[in-house]
Amino acid sequence: MSPRVSVVMPAYEAEATIGAALESVLWQSYRDLEVIVVDDGSTDATARIVEAHRGPVRLVQQEHGGVSSARNRGIAEANGQLLSFCDADDVLFERHLEALVEVYDRSGVGIVTANSYWMLPGGIDRAKMRYRGRFPAPGEQRRAILEQNFLSVLAVFPRRLVDEIGLFGTDRQRAEDWDFWMRAIFAGHRAVLQRKPLALYRWGKTGLSADSSAMDADIERMFDGIEERLDLIPEELTYVRRRRAGPGPRPLGRQADEALRAGRFHEASRLYREAAALCPSERPLVWKARAIRTAPRVAGRLVRARQLRLERRLGIGPERVR
Repeated sequence: MSPRVSVVMPAYEAEATIGAALESVLWQSYRDLEVIVVDDGSTDATARIVEAHRGPVRLVQQEHGGVSSARNRGIAEANGQLLSFCDADDVLFERHLEALVEVYDRSGVGIVTANSYWMLPGGIDRAKMRYRGRFPAPGEQRRAILEQNFLSVLAVFPRRLVDEIGLFGTDRQRAEDWDFWMRAIFAGHRAVLQRKPLALYRWGKTGLSADSSAMDADIERMFDGIEERLDLIPEELTYVRRRRAGPGPRPLGRQADEALRAGRFHEASRLYREAAALCPSERPLVWKARAIRTAPRVAGRLVRARQLRLERRLGIGPERVR
């Protein structure tokens, strides 16, 4: 009998972290599952570590093709009615899948995304989690997914979604999950949040998403030709054209943070406002824009001191700001 949930884990040169990631899937309280690890051409001990594990684990090996190729291979190998992902450097708490499936069965919505703590060099902070504020309501999700990727790969969704919208795009190394979720939302699927953080999502310097300039370039490429790929209403088309006319909210937000650290408070205020106007669904960004707008020099010093304290405590800095 086929399991209900297939957990797909892409892995490349992951010997340092895959043992903990795989163990965290195998200790799930939800037991109707299988785990498919796709070794994407690793030359280290990744495959040997996977083979040392017992339980509902299947190792699939392929030549190196990138994370999208590995996820697609895992989907093709999966037997479950529901699909979920866990990257090889993340850690799931015991009730992660159980909670996601409970929300999926109760809500009747096609995608349930998971909250998680950021796993930072200095540890874990309760204030640093993937979702803190309001989650976009169903009627807001088309606009919200254009502004930012508000869905995590730590999610549960039905396999039929892939049959409808297609697999992950393999034409870019980054933002492939954003493109996938964008196609899902514009195909009419809606998402809900399992709000309790039951996973650790690693925020590191070595992952693909850590290269800010390359990530920005892949996001810009994702927006190229979007008018032909998605059925945009006039308001959405106006937003896309406005966004493509200049820097996006990610680089604007980083520039604003740099100006704030350097004490250029009026410049930081302007950049935060520009970024927040493009991404009003990003609550921390909106908060910074509002906090220092009226009195940039006075409020900016307070916001700067708060941010520097947090960065020092958690071991993060300019190279980790997204």
